[in-house]
Amino acid sequence: MNVKGPWALPDIEAYLVKTVLPLRLAATSENGWPMVVSLWFLYDGGALLCATKRSARITESLISSPRCGFEIARETAPYFGIRGQGVASISDDYTIATLDRLADRYLSHDQNHFRQWLMRTTEDEILIQIRPVAFHSWDYRKRMAA
Repeated sequence: MNVKGPWALPDIEAYLVKTVLPLRLAATSENGWPMVVSLWFLYDGGALLCATKRSARITESLISSPRCGFEIARETAPYFGIRGQGVASISDDYTIATLDRLADRYLSHDQNHFRQWLMRTTEDEILIQIRPVAFHSWDYRKRMAA
């Protein structure tokens, strides 16, 4: 694993477990152009787990070329986060269980109606598992506090 930046791998993994922001996933589309999508994610067992529709363009792109990039970072100051590269695989395994975990992570209890609506359309969902090969962290909190 290639790790660069101010955070060691345990710091990066702690950030991935506690941070509830969308993951920005970058892949090369079938026509050769880069594409970026935002997805909910979990960090589990050394992998980033996301779910999306089987018919989504990102799914087709990752099947065609599984190498991808990702970023998980705030959009407001102070700026800090991680980005990296990985290899994605697509699977039908544990999709519903992963969707439940994603909803638990991203939705509050008062959003139960939205959660029920999301879970009604799970038959076309697939699991994206990203095995990171490189992480790069950055953290400008101290610099920006001065």
